[in-house]
Parts: sequence; structure tokens; C-alpha cells
Amino acid sequence: MTDGIRHPFAAAPAEGSVTEVAPGILWLRLPLPMALDHVNIYALDDGTGWTIVDAGLSSKRSKAIWEGLLAGPLGGKPVARVILTHHHPDHVGLVGWFQSRGAELLATRTAWLYARMLTLDVQDRPTAEALDFYRRAGVAGAELDRRSGERPFNFADIVDPMPLGFTRLIEGSRLQAGGRDWTIRLGQGHAPDHATLWSDDGIVLGG
Repeated sequence: MTDGIRHPFAAAPAEGSVTEVAPGILWLRLPLPMALDHVNIYALDDGTGWTIVDAGLSSKRSKAIWEGLLAGPLGGKPVARVILTHHHPDHVGLVGWFQSRGAELLATRTAWLYARMLTLDVQDRPTAEALDFYRRAGVAGAELDRRSGERPFNFADIVDPMPLGFTRLIEGSRLQAGGRDWTIRLGQGHAPDHATLWSDDGIVLGG
């Protein structure tokens, strides 16, 4: 019998601040507009710049928080690399924004293809397949009419455009960041080819 999950820190970092979880590794959080109201991000100090693990949702608020972090706790150094753990929008949302500012993207081919495909698949009105799904789910009458005439949610609404090009991560990939050597491990539960970073000194990072 245990007392449940034990956390090494009494409190999570406040918005716009960071917590050092190990030498050269900073933990920060970005807000999400849902019940799960945050996403954890890690910044690894590479000396002249940062490698970040995931990027957060694309929004004016998230970009303003990042600008404050870069000018403040991150010491004015640029984000040189983004390691994308998986394609979900709270992780990939600002990847393209960082790429447009010169960052290299490291991702699995699966994560990049999913994100690239979904950002390009923009619908002005629900597709016939979506309307059939609504009908089968019991949506009818005025509600179905309303939905059929409105622009639906699109992945691209909260994910910046993805520039062409990325550095591919595969199972067992090795890289250096934050003064450590890391191995990439892939899982298939939360998302296809979901990447986590395992350091040689026992630290595990992943979204």
C-alpha cells in the first residue's frame, strides 16, 4: 500500500515562470481552455540557446507567455530546437511559430505527417460525413441545421502552419540536450509513435 503519487515539488510553476527540475532542465506550464487546463513544457539549456520539449497551443495568450519567458527566465536566448513528442494540438500548436523564428523541429515521421495533414485540412462547413455522424448521434432539427451552416472547429484554429522539413526521430535515436545524452523511446498508447526522452542519468521527459 502506498500513499498515492508523490510529487517532488509542492507547487507547479506559475504562468510565466519556470522551475528547475534538474541542472539545465526547466519546467514550465502553458494554459489550455479545457478541463485539463495546462500542458507541461520543458526547456533544456544548450548554452547559446534552448531545446524545448513540446510548444503548447497556438493562441495570442500562449505567444505572449512565451515572449515573456524568452525575455525573462530563459535569459534572452533563442529556442534553437523543438522536440515534438506527439501531434496533439496542445503539444504541436506553436511548433510552426518556433520554426518560423529559426528553430529546428525534431519529430517522428508519424507525428509530423499527422500534424501537417490536419493543419491543411480546413473545412468552412461540416462535411457530409460529419453531418451523417451528427445524425447517427441523435442531432436533429434546428440543432442539426445550425451546425450544418456553421464553420466547424479545425485543427488549424489552434495550430500554427507547419513549415516543410523536420529532423526525424526513431526508436533508439540519440541526441544531446541540456548537458545530457538522451535516448528516444516510442510508445503507441496516448498517440501514435509518442516519443519520450530518457537521459543516461535517469531523467524521463515527455508530453
